Amino acid sequence: MLPKAASTSYPRASGLKPFLLHTELEFKDFWRSIIQLAFIVFMPVMFYVGFGFVFRDQAQQIRSVGELTITQGNYSYAGVLTFALLSVVLANVAISLAIKRHHGLFKRFRTTPVTPAAVMGAFLANALVTLAIVFGVISAIGVIWLGVDVAAQRLPMLFAAALIGFVAIAPLGTALSLVPPNADAAVPIVNGVFFPLAFLSGAFFAMPFPEPIQAIINILPGKPLMDLFTAATASTGPTWNTEAMMILLAWGLAGAVATAKWFKWASEREPRGFSHRKSAKDDHSD
Repeated sequence: MLPKAASTSYPRASGLKPFLLHTELEFKDFWRSIIQLAFIVFMPVMFYVGFGFVFRDQAQQIRSVGELTITQGNYSYAGVLTFALLSVVLANVAISLAIKRHHGLFKRFRTTPVTPAAVMGAFLANALVTLAIVFGVISAIGVIWLGVDVAAQRLPMLFAAALIGFVAIAPLGTALSLVPPNADAAVPIVNGVFFPLAFLSGAFFAMPFPEPIQAIINILPGKPLMDLFTAATASTGPTWNTEAMMILLAWGLAGAVATAKWFKWASEREPRGFSHRKSAKDDHSD
């Protein structure tokens, strides 16, 4: 009787080191991609430069938004922050995960001691770092050239809005990554969701809609995100919009539930997940 073949499973590595290693790999992979840099990083900056300089002469004009008063410069700044967060955390996460899944780029981790949490955590950590860099560039452009002036007492609310936006939108990005059937369909399908959400949020200009349609727009993820950034950058009025935060967090919870239920690490033609069930089954059949 021949001895059984050695199992290919490994004990899962825990701790911070695997997470940091994979975060570094994700970061290098992302920032070496010219296409990703162009569409995810540079696009929000270019939109801001384009729209910002067009309305630069109106930067100090005061506009009313509900209970708030806000300068045009700060309103444009809030809009581009909304657009950038949706670009980096929704579109980027969804497209990247769909492409990685389709091409089997997660397959190599199934026979390594790396945990799924470390892999996904590293992927999202790269998105968070990328978002911070994009926000930093946009903020520098706004403050230096486009008349952005956020009151010091509102800055904590601005950081809180960015953090809550990331926490709420990232699960939606992972859930949206399940919709494209293959890598070729990822960009058009995800952008077909991303761009309407961004523009309907009022990020660049307010569009009048009939009241029933506006009521629907108000509960889509883009509008409450824009409301949080607007409150955080306003001149007067409430510094925080609790209703907008609750709507965003509800969307984040829905995305997390959908991800937990249906998320796949491999496409249909690849074995799913980091499971070693197949190899274990093969061992018993020898």
